[in-house]
Amino acid sequence: MLLIAGSISTGLVLGLRYRVFILLPAILVGALAISAVSPQPLWQAWTSVLTFAVLLQISYVAGALLRFATSSGVTANVPGELSRARSH
Repeated sequence: MLLIAGSISTGLVLGLRYRVFILLPAILVGALAISAVSPQPLWQAWTSVLTFAVLLQISYVAGALLRFATSSGVTANVPGELSRARSH
């Protein structure tokens, strides 16, 4: 149960903060950590790794969609030095 909650929360945080390129390193680090800590035989630990990877990817997509839904996409044009520098 802790693996499921950890995978989902990690995926949501990664989806809110990073681009898709973070998924492969996160899955590799998680797989190494699960394999190192698990008292189960290796083939049973890999089912935990597979569960972690699938839930991480699903929750990453949910986090990315949440980031997309909450971003307005409209930027304010504030007059000042910075906006004048861009127009030249």
